[in-house]
Amino acid sequence: MGEIKEVMMAYLQNKSFMDSGTKLNDDDSLTMKGIIDSIGLIELIDFISEKYSIEIPEDLLTPENFDSINGIVNIIQKLTK
Repeated sequence: MGEIKEVMMAYLQNKSFMDSGTKLNDDDSLTMKGIIDSIGLIELIDFISEKYSIEIPEDLLTPENFDSINGIVNIIQKLTK
């Protein structure tokens, strides 16, 4: 989990969705905290697909899977096993 989490945090920081001083808990809502919007979410999903060479089924494109660091890590782990 640690490596995926680090990659996701670095992605969010590099894309200027959040600065390095932003405190983010693993279960915090990325949309509610204003870290990512709908366009950013599409870019994030594209990044995940390319980075981990996975196809994300449409039925898994839910807020529970992509609105928090924990959700993102869990879905990546599920799809890369």
